[in-house]
Amino acid sequence: MIAALDRAGCAWRPYTPLTFDNQCAIEATSTGVLFVFEIPEGEDPILNIAGPQARHHDCPAAAKTHATP
Repeated sequence: MIAALDRAGCAWRPYTPLTFDNQCAIEATSTGVLFVFEIPEGEDPILNIAGPQARHHDCPAAAKTHATP
């Protein structure tokens, strides 16, 4: 994946929040797309998840719909 991103001229960086134990993650910096790999002992990495990061926000309008009179 890293070689493919490099060939395409797409900058990337390690994504530490999802890198732990036998898992490694990188982020394509221009798009925020994450690639998360599982690395079984003694085997090649396996792409587990690829996609944009979830964006979290507070929505005041949604909070109003749950209010009781």
